[in-house]
Amino acid sequence: MAEEGVPCPRCGVKMEYWVEIELGENGQRRIKYYYRCPRCGYRVSDAVLVVKRVDGRIVVEREEYRQPLSSRVGAVKRARGR
Repeated sequence: MAEEGVPCPRCGVKMEYWVEIELGENGQRRIKYYYRCPRCGYRVSDAVLVVKRVDGRIVVEREEYRQPLSSRVGAVKRARGR
C-alpha cells in the first residue's frame, strides 16, 4: 500500500506534520499544528490551541481556525497559475 502524504505546494515533496508547544505566562501553553516541507521549509498552518488554567480548571481554546490543507493547497496552486 502506498504511503499517503500532502505534497508541498512550492516544491512537490511530501510534507511532514509537526506539533510545537510554546510555554507562556502563568503556565499557559500554545500548541501549534502545521505541515512543513523537509526540502524547502514551506509551512502550512493547521491549528493553534491555547491551554490554560482558569479558576482551577483547565481550559482549551482554539486560537485560530484554518481551512483544510487541501483547500489551501488548491488556492496556492490557483494563485501561482498551476
